[in-house]
Amino acid sequence: MDSAVTSNEKISEALRLLEEAAKDKKDELRHLIANKYTNLKNAVVEAEHSVAGTLSTAQKRALDALAQAKCVSEEKIKKAAEVVDTSVHENPWPYVGGAAVVAFLLGFILGRKQ
Repeated sequence: MDSAVTSNEKISEALRLLEEAAKDKKDELRHLIANKYTNLKNAVVEAEHSVAGTLSTAQKRALDALAQAKCVSEEKIKKAAEVVDTSVHENPWPYVGGAAVVAFLLGFILGRKQ
């Protein structure tokens, strides 16, 4: 029986040592994984700030380009309106005839549908 008790004690001691080693390794693995995730998290946060900055810059550029395009288009529209106004004042009859033709065609098309 002494050999059975001794074997059981040796097995128990071996299991205890294995359990302690497993706990140590478990803690070591947790620490390593935590460090890896911390590094990954820091990299993601840095990338996020970089992307946010880039998007903010792109948004500002787009708004500036839109404002500039608006100013340019307003100027072109004003110039075109001035050219048409001058042309109409110098020679109004072609425009009056064109408006009459368009009104006649519109009235004809609408009258046919009824």
